[in-house]
Amino acid sequence: MPDFAQHLTRLLQTYTYPVLVLLVLLESVGVPLPGEIALVTAAAYASLGHISIYIVIILAATGAIVGGVLGYWIGLKGGLPLVAHYGGYIGVRQSHIDRAHAFFEKNGAKTILFGRFIAILRTWAAIIAGTACMSFTKFVTYNTIGSVIWAIVFGWLGYYFGRDLPLLETYISRASFGILIVLAVGIGAFIIWKRHANSRKKARHELH
Repeated sequence: MPDFAQHLTRLLQTYTYPVLVLLVLLESVGVPLPGEIALVTAAAYASLGHISIYIVIILAATGAIVGGVLGYWIGLKGGLPLVAHYGGYIGVRQSHIDRAHAFFEKNGAKTILFGRFIAILRTWAAIIAGTACMSFTKFVTYNTIGSVIWAIVFGWLGYYFGRDLPLLETYISRASFGILIVLAVGIGAFIIWKRHANSRKKARHELH
């Protein structure tokens, strides 16, 4: 991992803009690459006056937006047919797909918006949204908003705290992990509440 980090740093120093866009775009498509670290590192270089922080932010946001749209279409065109055709072999039925679609129609906006700040969701949210057939217009809207906010926040964090990147990256990782735990607990609580509500509704229906 240290060798990879050093190689990434050298690439960013030499080809900052194209490497930044490529890493952020690929991460948003579903490839587990350090797009956020690339953004923070590029922003730190900008603080030294070698490149423009504004261009860094614009390119990161663009890569995230375009990558998100590509990930969505991969999920829609590739993921859904695969799940529909082979899902039965692993216990995934059409009802599961329908529930996933309903979840993303109701909660997808928040997932896409805040998922940009969480490593795992940032990588897979777009593909999952496409597989769940989330409204494309809604996805593009919140993917764009989330990508722009993310690029601005982490771009300026890297710019102002670039002299101590390892410490900043540690804080970012801890914050992302904390948000992921809160989100997981919230989703779990919602699922439990929904099942309980459905059980009570079914019981009342049987009484009548």
